[in-house]
Amino acid sequence: MYCRKAKLRLPLKSILEEYKCGKARLLSMLEDSEDPVAKTVQPTIKTGPGSSTAKWWSKAEGKEKRDMVINEIRINEDSRRVQKAVQQPQQGQWTNWDNALQKSITWNEIWHMAPLRISFLIRSVYDLLPSNANLGRYTWRHNRVLQELAAIISTAKGETTLPNTNALIFTTEGGAKSWHERPVRTTNQIKCLLDGCDDWDVSADLPEWDSHPSIIKATRLRPNIVIHSASTQLIMVELTVPYENRMEEAHIYKREKYMNLTKELENAGYKAVVMPVEVCARGFVGSSVYDLLTKHSICGNKRTKALKLLAEIAENSSRWIWSRRNERFLHKD
Repeated sequence: MYCRKAKLRLPLKSILEEYKCGKARLLSMLEDSEDPVAKTVQPTIKTGPGSSTAKWWSKAEGKEKRDMVINEIRINEDSRRVQKAVQQPQQGQWTNWDNALQKSITWNEIWHMAPLRISFLIRSVYDLLPSNANLGRYTWRHNRVLQELAAIISTAKGETTLPNTNALIFTTEGGAKSWHERPVRTTNQIKCLLDGCDDWDVSADLPEWDSHPSIIKATRLRPNIVIHSASTQLIMVELTVPYENRMEEAHIYKREKYMNLTKELENAGYKAVVMPVEVCARGFVGSSVYDLLTKHSICGNKRTKALKLLAEIAENSSRWIWSRRNERFLHKD
């Protein structure tokens, strides 16, 4: 729970780690002291077994040197925690969640959390729930996440134009043509999938949303979200809410599922793209969602808030389902 590389990063510190860092800081301060008495006396500080210092910090001086030593100690301690977690087949399953983004919890968030939520979050991540059979089944949770994801994507429709930049004047050789005051894309801007069209429309496989275009209705498949334009461009987003250790498997399955449909659309003259995304049952968002938002011009704080909101919806839904796991009226739908 103290590990900085853990998928659930809590604002907790290890007493052993802070003890080692304190001893290393004290030793470094005594060695670098300007006091002539401290210089003549070689301090002997027992740091206990397993402590280590880096060998490449010898050229540093003063505080910089101390910070390098302390940072190396923290890295070594964190690596030991990861090694210990890998050896635990149940509580250490988070080490296999390669495609899940790390979730950091601050003290301020903990103070505002209900005790049940804190308990569920920690126990579900470390697989300590009495029964987790109810975490990965329900269409209700999937549709809640899908509803929010569709709303987030729909806000990106109006952000497809290029930003106003300093106009460049380009004249062809011989002065035949020139372009004035045309917005120019700078090199540090990310290419958006919605660029080049201003007639995008978003449809979702939900009752309150617009239905999919006719080219999709003619098939047996129903993508969760379809972003389409009159210029024969289609972006199909397929959401899955799996267990965290099945993210990669779900991603590959969804991509292969829509492979034939993508080819059919391309043969019909459409420019089709399929983007499988995963928001997991315990509230961890896959890197595929990060890429989806980025490619739709949802970046910075807006992207961070969107990822956090999607994670909270999945987590809250799973907690609600699990807390009512023994109620007979609760069905899979």
